[in-house]
Amino acid sequence: MRFHLAVLAAIATLVCFSAPARAEGPAWAVDEKLGFHFAFLDSGEHSADDVWKSVPAVKVSPDAVPEAADITNIDLDGIRGLDFMLPSRPAPGSFTFFLKFFEFPAWLDAGAAADRVVDRYGLNLLPEGENLRKWMSNRDHLRVKEGFIAPTGRTFSADSPYPALIIPQKDVTVNGLSMTPQKYFDTRTPFLSVYLNPAEPEPTGLSENDRAVWSGKGVIAFHGALHEVYSRNYTIVKGPEPDAFSYFRVSGASGTVTILRLPLKPLTFEANWRNLPMPENPKKVFLSALLLIYRYEYILTGPLDDAAAVDSPEFTAATKLVDAQVLEAGSVVRQP
Repeated sequence: MRFHLAVLAAIATLVCFSAPARAEGPAWAVDEKLGFHFAFLDSGEHSADDVWKSVPAVKVSPDAVPEAADITNIDLDGIRGLDFMLPSRPAPGSFTFFLKFFEFPAWLDAGAAADRVVDRYGLNLLPEGENLRKWMSNRDHLRVKEGFIAPTGRTFSADSPYPALIIPQKDVTVNGLSMTPQKYFDTRTPFLSVYLNPAEPEPTGLSENDRAVWSGKGVIAFHGALHEVYSRNYTIVKGPEPDAFSYFRVSGASGTVTILRLPLKPLTFEANWRNLPMPENPKKVFLSALLLIYRYEYILTGPLDDAAAVDSPEFTAATKLVDAQVLEAGSVVRQP
């Protein structure tokens, strides 16, 4: 997926400002070839020992180089401009957010990871939600893509390889807080990725452009289904960008409030899919649609009305942000 996310941010500005998409056309199905991805970013450096253990890398394309990154051209400021909660660096435009694929750690609970995603994003409300939970509970369907922030142009080699993915296999203490391996992993995943297909078989005789358009219909259907169940089950609240997003307040544990921010329309790339190659096979597989679902969790520091706008002084005064994450739902077109 060698594309510049500053460009994607500009595309988002152009295409998001329209009415909510409806769940028309074919329904969605998981793209099982790509699996579900947990983006992992750790600010610390660790060495493998009896507490910390390295995780095997996954070769995602025939041309993958073992010591190199799999995704090499995500501008750090570009992805931060899309509201991904990643750390900043000085000198704008000078840093890249690299990614490399690894196995889902064998000592983590795939079922617990699936529950966390499905329940936190309201996917359990969808008719297909429990099937998604079951599918995600199989660790063979899961991958970790480890993030690494470095100056743009950084190369990796046998002498200077991509950092290993090393996470705890026993409980650890971080800043005085005891954490299980699962908790340590969960709190270091700033975003997640799932890829979707239309549920119907691809029609025959499509041109390359028509195939790209068709492949994105699963994401469009998924978006429409999410908007419907969110509107029916959660409290709709006002937010700072009403022409671009819907905002939903989710009832949570006592003393907390969760906001889900859903674009009014997914991004679709009918005109420029050729510029968005995917690491699976950069010559034949391209990103064709993308939906970014934002989740923000706050602790309450004072009384808050259920209908308080997310950008209101009342909301700001009564909450403290403690967790933020993005779920990417994308689609790819595979050209012959």
